[in-house]
Amino acid sequence: MLSSSIVSTSLPRIVADLGGTQSTLTWMVTGSLLAITITTPVWGKLADLLSRRGLVVAALGIFIVGSAVAGIAFEPTTMIAGRIVQGAGAGGLLTLTQIVLAEIISPRDRGKYMGLFGAVMAVGTIGGPLLGGLITDVFGWRWNFLATIPVAVVSLIVVLLTLKLPARQGGSVAIDYAGALLICAGVSGLLVWASLGGSGFEWISWTSALLSGGGRHSFWSSPYSWKHGRRNRSFP
Repeated sequence: MLSSSIVSTSLPRIVADLGGTQSTLTWMVTGSLLAITITTPVWGKLADLLSRRGLVVAALGIFIVGSAVAGIAFEPTTMIAGRIVQGAGAGGLLTLTQIVLAEIISPRDRGKYMGLFGAVMAVGTIGGPLLGGLITDVFGWRWNFLATIPVAVVSLIVVLLTLKLPARQGGSVAIDYAGALLICAGVSGLLVWASLGGSGFEWISWTSALLSGGGRHSFWSSPYSWKHGRRNRSFP
């Protein structure tokens, strides 16, 4: 949650220091959100197929790499790439932490832990901009990215040492690659259309029609949409 909110107050200074443009600022925000949105259902599906403990470790590793790349970036393209990688890891953490909690906590106590999870999300969302502004003024904007790495490393160590999940039942589960591509294309098109409409292109234009229409059609055609929910219950 901090990775999404802590940089908001320092975005103008980041763009100025890197020699970026308004497009750079937009893609720094949109790129991370796009990666989170696209990867969230993919991580959920992978949790049905692979070790959830291993996936949590992988998500933390991806997040650490993305944060490091963004923190040491000296030009806009590297910064945007780092934010996208960071978003891919954050999408896994947002998904897998809830899946793991549901697996290791009994239904009677699950509400209490989900309440704590929601409180952490609220504090991270509300406190992120304030903390980001303080860090930027005192240490510099790069520490908005680098400061999250120690937290992620500690989390990684805790997961490796303490997370024990019950054995999974074997069985073959098919991966719908076409459906995954459709939902990624649909979500990407709609998010880019909503984020860049009116600035990157006119609302009434061929670009707008292509992104909104194509994105809506791709998502609607995906077997993971609610339209096909009754036929495909395996996808969370």
